[in-house]
Amino acid sequence: MPDRAFPDLDEMIRQIEAKAAQLPDPLAVLIAQLKTTIASDADPYLLAGALVEGIATTIAAKLPPKRQGVVAVATVCLLRDRLKASGSI
Repeated sequence: MPDRAFPDLDEMIRQIEAKAAQLPDPLAVLIAQLKTTIASDADPYLLAGALVEGIATTIAAKLPPKRQGVVAVATVCLLRDRLKASGSI
């Protein structure tokens, strides 16, 4: 970090960066929790519904409107392809 005329600000930035580095990656936490939940005896129908709702909410809330349809269709295609590959359909 370059030396600036504001050493207190530089120190505060260092502290914030150090604190941020200690926080867990939200996606890593989600993936770990998903693996644990899938391996558990959770109701598979409720689990599938919750996952689909999470996907739909993520697409609607986080993606630009122009991309939502394309991503939604690609998501359904991926699901179909995975089920075909496993012999489920």
